[in-house]
Order: sequence, then C-alpha cells, then structure tokens
Amino acid sequence: MVPVPNPYNPLEPVENPDWFFGRQEAFAFFRQHLVGMPLDRALVLIGRRGLGKSALLRQLQRHIDESYRVCVIDLNLVDLRGEEGLFAALVDEIRATLEAAEVSTYRLPDWPPPDSEEASDRRAWFREVYLDIALSALRHRHLVIALDDAHLLLDAIDKGALPADFTDYLAALQAAHERLDFVFALDISHEDRALTIPLLADPALHFRLSELAPEEAERIVREPVAALYSFDEGLVPRILALADGHPFLLTSICRLIFRRSEERHHAGSIMELDLIAVYPAALEQAGDILRPLWRDASQNERLTLTALARLTGEDGGPPVAFDALHMAVNDLGYEVSKTQLASALRSLDYKGLVRMDASGRYAFPALLIPRWLYANTEIPAPAAPDEMARNWGRPALVVLGGIALVGIIGAAALSGVLSGGRGDDTPAGAPGSPTATLSLNLEATRQAEFATQTEQARPTATRTPTDTPQPTDTPPPSATPTATPSMTPSRTPTRTATPTDTPSPTNTPRPSATPTRTPTPTPSRTPSPSPTRTLSAIQRAMTATAEAPVRLPTNTLRPSPIPTLDPGG
Repeated sequence: MVPVPNPYNPLEPVENPDWFFGRQEAFAFFRQHLVGMPLDRALVLIGRRGLGKSALLRQLQRHIDESYRVCVIDLNLVDLRGEEGLFAALVDEIRATLEAAEVSTYRLPDWPPPDSEEASDRRAWFREVYLDIALSALRHRHLVIALDDAHLLLDAIDKGALPADFTDYLAALQAAHERLDFVFALDISHEDRALTIPLLADPALHFRLSELAPEEAERIVREPVAALYSFDEGLVPRILALADGHPFLLTSICRLIFRRSEERHHAGSIMELDLIAVYPAALEQAGDILRPLWRDASQNERLTLTALARLTGEDGGPPVAFDALHMAVNDLGYEVSKTQLASALRSLDYKGLVRMDASGRYAFPALLIPRWLYANTEIPAPAAPDEMARNWGRPALVVLGGIALVGIIGAAALSGVLSGGRGDDTPAGAPGSPTATLSLNLEATRQAEFATQTEQARPTATRTPTDTPQPTDTPPPSATPTATPSMTPSRTPTRTATPTDTPSPTNTPRPSATPTRTPTPTPSRTPSPSPTRTLSAIQRAMTATAEAPVRLPTNTLRPSPIPTLDPGG
C-alpha cells in the first residue's frame, strides 16, 4: 500500500485547493477592490499568527478575476539585510508568475552585473526597465505583488537594514504603473503602525482575518481524510471545542490524529482513546500560538485571563458575568477598576483569547487556552462555593456587627440613665446597687483576668520591685504552668485585673480616660527551684486577684460619670 501524505501541516500554508475551506468574505473583499478604478494604496490583510494569512494569499489567484496575476513573495525566505536581496526576490518571483500565466519571459532582462550602471541604481532599473517589460508581457492583465509576513519588511526598516523611504518607493511604483497593485499581509500587532504609513493608511482597504466558522472548521477535520478513516460519534465536536475555529490549533490536532491512524494503517475509526493519546502533544504545540500572546500581554490582561481561568476551570465552565469577573480579578490581590477590566477584555477579545456571548458574559473560545494557562502559569485553585459565599458575605457581617455593637452601647447608656447614680461610698456588690453597667464590661474583665493569669503562669513573668533577680535560681519551665485554678461563680462579677494587665482595646467602644485605680500590692516572691512551690505562689496571687474589688471605667455615654468604686469595698 502506497503511503498517503499527511494533508495537515500547521507550519506550512495549504497549497491544495481541495484542502482549503472558508474565507469567502476575504475573497469577496479582494474581488471588490481589485476590480474597477486603479488603487492608489495597497490592500492590507491583517490577522493573528496561525489564522491562515499565507494560505489565503496562495489561494487568492483562484478566487479573483483572470485578468489579475498574483505574485506571492514570502519575506521569511528573503534576505532583508539590504535592498539588493529584496529586489532579487521580486525579480525571481515575478518571472515565475509570468511563467505560470504562460506568458513569454524571454524579453525580461537578466539581473544586472555588479559593475554595471544599472547595479548602481537598482531602484531606477527595477522601476523603469524590469517592471515596464514585465507589465508589457502581461498585456492587459494586472500584476498583484503580495508580500507575505510584511511586518518583517517594517522591522527591517526600523532596524535600518532597509532605507526609511522604501515604502514610499513602493507607493511611487504603484502610482507610476496603472496595472500594478500591492497586497500586504501583516500581523495584527502592526495594525496601528500600518495606519501611519501612507501606502497602508486607508482603513477602508484593510481586512481583518478571524477564526473559521464552525461548519468550515468541521470540514477541515473530516474532508481531507474522508477516504481513509472516520470519527466515532461525538468526537468531532470535542475536537472543535478544543481548538474552536483557529486553523493552526485545529490543523495541529488533526495532524497528530492522522499520524496515530497511520501507525495502524488507518484500520478502524478514530476513537476517544486516540484523542486522549495526542492531547499532550497538541497542548504543547498550542504554546506556539499562546505563549507569545501571554508574553506580550499587559498586567491587567494577565490578571483577567487568570481570573477567568480560575472561575471557569480547565474544562470551560459556563460564561462569567462582568461583575463576577471583576470581583475575581481583585481577589487576586490587585486593584483593577471596572474601566481597566473592560479595556483588558476588549484587548483580549481582539486577540482571540476571550469571547463575549450575546448576554454579555465572557468565556474562552477554545478549551486549549485555559488548559494551556493551567499547565504553564500559576493559577489559584477556584474557591469552594461556601467559601465564596463567606467571602462575599463579609461586608454584610461587618455592617451587622457594627449595628449590634451600637445597639449594645446604646442600651447600656440608656440603662445607666434610667438607673440613676449612687454615692461614692456605696460598696460594690451591696444590695440594691445597680448592675446594668456591669454587663457592659464583664467581657473586658474576663479577658483581663485571663491575661493576668497567663502572665503570672509564664516562667519569665515580670518581677515585682521587691524581687531580686537570681539567674541561678530561676526554675525551668514547668509542664503545668498554664493550669488555671477554678473560681467560684459568686466571685466572677467582682474580679478585676492586676496593675500589670492592659484592658483589650476591642472591648472599649470609644476612647475614654483611664480610670484611677489603686493597684493591689503584689506579694513578694522568691524564686524557688521547686515547680510545686512556684505553682503555689501563682495560686496565692490569683486568689488575691480574685478577691480584689471590681473597678469599672467611666462610661462616657452616660450624662453623669459612674463613681469610682472604693478600693477597699
């Protein structure tokens, strides 16, 4: 059996017209502008890498009038380090075009010798000698010079390899010869630059290439191999979901599938296992298209892609609303306004990385895009639904907490106003004494007592002025210094913090003056190497603290201050 050549090659333009599908709108654009009045500017074909600009130029001859002969010059194969290399390519390709049109080329002049007069001024020789003879040989037909990857020509001008006025020279050629037209195929990143060049400055003569329609993409998958193998039901839609209508991505997957079928001599149909087997290589080859786009993306564009990938996941979840996407972008730790996000989305849509549906929601057009992002960038795992709900509910909880706190403070203040004052000599805990204000500071008292007990239980507790530091007698940390003796419930309301305690600021609604308190003398302690004796000293200190009276801070919300309790109460 004679081997059948692989009809898919993402790195080479399609030459066989039977394997080229779609692009009818582009061909209609060229037919419209090449027929009629002579053009004074070049036609411009704009598209991202891999969308098929080169293949379209090679199929253009079959879709326009016979009175136009298309000469395609691939600038990737031309030495652009000077004018000589470019003129040599023009001369060779024009000759080949005339031969393909079955036009006699015997009158075409040869390349001028290096020491000749023509070689000293190649521009004049090409304009006045070579083109005149070539157009005469074509008789009434037009010559269309199509420069593929024309951005390389602009780059050579920017680097100084070609003169800065070379595009003006080409414009002069088109103006001098009525039957000469130019077509520039440019990468989309040079679209703005093209509008600054007089030869390319008419936006009405620009055509932007996009992805293939679904039915055209399906024809690429099926028709070139229809005589060799078929696909299991449901498999072609999965291939289209991976690549959408991007010709490079689509052709890359189909080429890998063809190789796998070729290994078994095209026996049997293409199954899901075949697609699974070629998927890693297809993902890697997708980097040829996606890696430059990621590298050249702005920070806001990268954040947008990351947030969208995080929300939709690797398998492409449902489209995401703008507000949800804005929240996800800011959850990544960067402040991005809605205007900045909208600008980033427009740019990503222009680059074919994001697509907006009819309802205004955003998603990835091809599954290979988020999967490549997950494989080659750092994307946080999507938050669980309950966690996202908690995060979104935090502002509401803060507001409710604030309202509750204000309500508690207001209730406490109102209670103090209604209960009236009491004399300074009223002992704490006396019968009939007001207790409404005690609940307001009960939590602060409890935390102060806990902090005091913790500080006393630490081996490095702050010594009182009567302590004499003796490093050699410092006991080692005990395994049970955090034990807290239980306090009787009757003493809980009357406990207070020792002088070393600092009340927690979170329990004081508003700043207030620090109440005057008489510190309870701390009994002198002598460090002992015995853990038992140390614990006993801690217990005695805590017992003394528990028996100390309560001193309530002044409540600034009451119209009259709360009297300071008597230390000896």
